[in-house]
Amino acid sequence: MPIPDSSRACSADFVDRHIHGIAGVDFATSSVADIRSGLEYLYSRRTTRVTASIPTVDITQLSASLERLGPLVAAGLLKGVHLEGPFIARDYAGAHPIQAVLSPASSQGSSYLDEVLAHQRTHAVVTMMTLAPELEGFDALVETLVAHGIAPALGHTGATYDQMAHAINVIHALTEAPVVITHAYNAMRGFHHRDPGPMLAVLEAAANDRAIVELIADGRHVHLGLIRWWFAHHPEAIRLVSDASAATVPPGGHPIGDSLPRLGHAQLAYPELQGPVVTDDSTLASGTKDLLAIHDNLVAAGVDHAAVCPAMRD
Repeated sequence: MPIPDSSRACSADFVDRHIHGIAGVDFATSSVADIRSGLEYLYSRRTTRVTASIPTVDITQLSASLERLGPLVAAGLLKGVHLEGPFIARDYAGAHPIQAVLSPASSQGSSYLDEVLAHQRTHAVVTMMTLAPELEGFDALVETLVAHGIAPALGHTGATYDQMAHAINVIHALTEAPVVITHAYNAMRGFHHRDPGPMLAVLEAAANDRAIVELIADGRHVHLGLIRWWFAHHPEAIRLVSDASAATVPPGGHPIGDSLPRLGHAQLAYPELQGPVVTDDSTLASGTKDLLAIHDNLVAAGVDHAAVCPAMRD
């Protein structure tokens, strides 16, 4: 089936709340000039509202990243910054560097949070942070983040059903808003009928309008049948995101600059059959498509664009 002309199928611009970069540009480490070029490229492909996702990085790199991205947020070129770590589960870190993963109850974790909050008091650019519910100090961390205008999201976790349900309840009680689930199913403990893990709690929350589920519908991260299930049962809970990185080059596109693609600390490669991975590793590192390509592929697969487009407009 030919891929449809998306300009006729859906005239809306797209919102990407989870994207690390595009076409050679890494939001965590690239220059301001290259980030501007990357955003212009995304705008040309109708992703006009972007939240820059920063993977788990050490505290020095975090400060440098926030200093570069802050003026872009102030200028309206970015909608904010999403910190995907460092308070995540080491066993479910995925492409995030284990050495930079922290516990919120540790002295290093406390210093990291202090650095985030110091930037936030001066320029409130961080809009969301992904956390693992099972970490010691989770409840206190959530209260602190919400008090400083940062929405806690849940992901990169080996949480039990009870831990995930508790985390959703705690965040929802403080924010009175649906809780974001970071790239659902990926970097999360799986389902078992005697130990359902975190996703059963997510499903229950979505059914009660208490969760927003990020789905990377690039054909590699989540099975199409499962994507269809969500659209059939809980379309209002879906937030389609690209999770794209500097190693993600949309069809017909070319990398910006000649640097090797990065994801924060990690250097990336792009095996043709797998998509972006950490160099010298088989760990899937990011999404393989931007939102325009995701939209077109879903429509080509028979998903109604009238359902797809709202899931990309937040």
